[in-house]
Amino acid sequence: MKNFIKLVLLVLVLSSCASVKVEKVAANLPKSRNCNLDVFSNENDVKQEFQVVCAIDSKTGNSIWNKRTAEAAIENAKNKACECGADAIIITSSGRTKLKFYSYRRGVASMKGVKYL
Repeated sequence: MKNFIKLVLLVLVLSSCASVKVEKVAANLPKSRNCNLDVFSNENDVKQEFQVVCAIDSKTGNSIWNKRTAEAAIENAKNKACECGADAIIITSSGRTKLKFYSYRRGVASMKGVKYL
């Protein structure tokens, strides 16, 4: 019985889900899912004026079945950026982080959703 409980706990820990948190900064009309977004790694790369419409923090799941890269975290956030009405995202930080209780890592990324003016 003890081994079964340990197995259930291990499965629950390893199947942790991805999460995308959004903080809307400006009211804007949402776009459809899978909208076409430009992706920038630096504000200076954006060649036109823009307004920040949302801040996005994304984490991948940490199970062996999930991609656990920064790129996957960015990809997971794109639909939320579309919901904010963004035309582009600017990546402010990205990488991988180790979870405290075991050795699995997950991809993480912070971004700004921006609307072109």
